[in-house]
This record gives sequence, C-alpha cells and structure tokens, in this order.
Amino acid sequence: GRTPENPLKTTAMEFKEYIAIIRRDFALFLVLIAIIVGGALVWQQSQPKTYEATLLLNVGRTKMQPTEEYTYDSFYRLQADERFADTVVRWLEAPRVVEDIYADAQVFERGEFTGKRLSSQVIEVTYQAKIKKDLSRLSGSMVTVLNRYTESLNKEKNDANGWFVILGSDPVVADARIPFSPVLGISLLVGLFLSFWIVLLKHYFSPSKTQ
Repeated sequence: GRTPENPLKTTAMEFKEYIAIIRRDFALFLVLIAIIVGGALVWQQSQPKTYEATLLLNVGRTKMQPTEEYTYDSFYRLQADERFADTVVRWLEAPRVVEDIYADAQVFERGEFTGKRLSSQVIEVTYQAKIKKDLSRLSGSMVTVLNRYTESLNKEKNDANGWFVILGSDPVVADARIPFSPVLGISLLVGLFLSFWIVLLKHYFSPSKTQ
C-alpha cells in the first residue's frame, strides 16, 4: 500500500514555499509594510492636539454636631457618603449640570465628564479639552457648580453628622492623543499580516500560476 505522508514534513514544505514566495516579491513586501506603517504614523502625527485631565473630588462634611448616640463606628455616615458620591457621579452625566459647568467656566467647546466612585468619599472625574488652561477652569467650575447643587440638597437634610461639601484638587493633565509607540507597534504587525497575504494572493493569481 501507499505510505501516508508525514504531516510535519508537508507543513515544513509549505512553510518553505511561503518563504520562497516572499523572497521573490520581497521588494513588494517591504513597500507594502512601509506604506501601512507610514500611513499610520502620518495619522498619529496629524491628530488634533487634545488634553485630558483627571480630577479627584472628595466628599466632606461641614457643621459637625456633637452627639452621644452610638454611631456604629460611623457606618451610617460612610453609607450616606457613598450614596451621595453616587449622586454626584449621576449629576456629572446630566446635560443640565454639564451645561452649567461649561457656562460657569466660560468654555464654549462642550465635552463630557466621566465620573467614577473610587471609594465612599472619593470620585475620579476625567474630561478633555483642546486648550490646556480650560482644564483648570473647568475643574474650578465643576467644584463650584456641584457644591451649588449640594447646597440645595443640604437644605432638605437635618443631619447631626453635618452637611455635605465637595472638595476638589488640582487636575492631573496629560496628552490625550494616541502615543507614537503603540501606533508604530500595531501598524507594523498589521503591515506584516496584510503584506504577507497580499504577496501570496499576487502569486496565486499571477498568469504563471494559473497556467
């Protein structure tokens, strides 16, 4: 009977054929990679300048009143702080609140705020702007407007643990554009993949191959 072919040997032969095909069209292979990588780098450099700020907001209390009642190690106070922090995150998603913040900062190019509660009393807010100084103006207006909404909420409460107040720090500012290194690495991998298949398709559909 016929001896079956070794699958490993067949795979090795196919791999050698692929290498031979790439070598025959190596110039085209390199040109395609250069076009893909070059296009990606041109796109990276042409990104509009945008800055991203990260701001930490802290939920505090004011007008503390002494009490002799057992407070369960401040459990109920921390629970209230957590619920209020969630409320602040929801406020930052509301178009009315966002509009008030931009109006107070006198920043005319509108964006959005992304809030995330990190703990019972700490909220992280990220937002972007094309002008760097607008980020600091927005952070100050954010604290001002959120405390304005907080005051209206405090009027409805009579808590011995004090009224809520929002405290903000200076934002951490970074370049929001996609960095050079990831673009170079991803475009190189995509270029290798696409160039490999384009060269193979060119070989399979060439007149010498079809005859």
